[in-house]
Amino acid sequence: MIIKRIAVLISAGRHPTSGQPRHCRNDSLALTMAVDLANSHSTELDVIHAGNPENPALANYLALGADEIKVITAEPIIENLAANLKDVDLILTGSRAENGQDSGLLPYLLAVKLNIPIVANALEIKQMDDKLEVLQFFPKGKRRRVAVKLPAIIAIHPLAFVELHYAYAREQQGKIVVLDSRSTVNNTVAENNLQWQIQPKMRKPNKLKAPENLTGHGRLLSAITSENKGGTVVNEGNSVEKAQVILSYLREHQLINF
Repeated sequence: MIIKRIAVLISAGRHPTSGQPRHCRNDSLALTMAVDLANSHSTELDVIHAGNPENPALANYLALGADEIKVITAEPIIENLAANLKDVDLILTGSRAENGQDSGLLPYLLAVKLNIPIVANALEIKQMDDKLEVLQFFPKGKRRRVAVKLPAIIAIHPLAFVELHYAYAREQQGKIVVLDSRSTVNNTVAENNLQWQIQPKMRKPNKLKAPENLTGHGRLLSAITSENKGGTVVNEGNSVEKAQVILSYLREHQLINF
């Protein structure tokens, strides 16, 4: 299998505490994997960002191994990305951005636009004879290996087996280039695109759940297995009797104090 061209898509991240712009860690994992693949195959690597070329977060990607970052500024993003990626054999990206339009749909929309397969939640990529073998992440410790033919898009999971290496010298040597992208649709459609707003992340509400006194072995089993913990289904009686059953359960597990 000969990989002629590899591309990695990066986004501008934001520090969860300070809010300062920085690299998106998930995209940085994809960049590091792309650099390793490009070096092993002696092939061309394109690092592409869609957004503001003056964002200070882009300098972090130069320090993490990108020699040059190509920036697309024209709308719509998907169409312009597809136009620049139509001749690419392998596209790597993170699972989702850290701020802005972070719906996580971009890899899937791009795969539909290019009519190529996509593999999500990738932990590791290995080369086979005529295809790539991807180790996929699944909850509760489960993993799956899948084979994918090129061209394809691979979205990297945050727990991928990659170690980041930051070098200030690479940041000074790298460069950022703005591509002369032109919109493929009329201006009316581009102006009517949904405008996203950034707001602080909302804290998730605490679940009303009865406490469980489990041993260490029991906690391990509950983390890796799915079991039916039972319960009570009340079909008989009126609304007052059904409500009484709920109150009894809450009082039994000390979830209410009245």
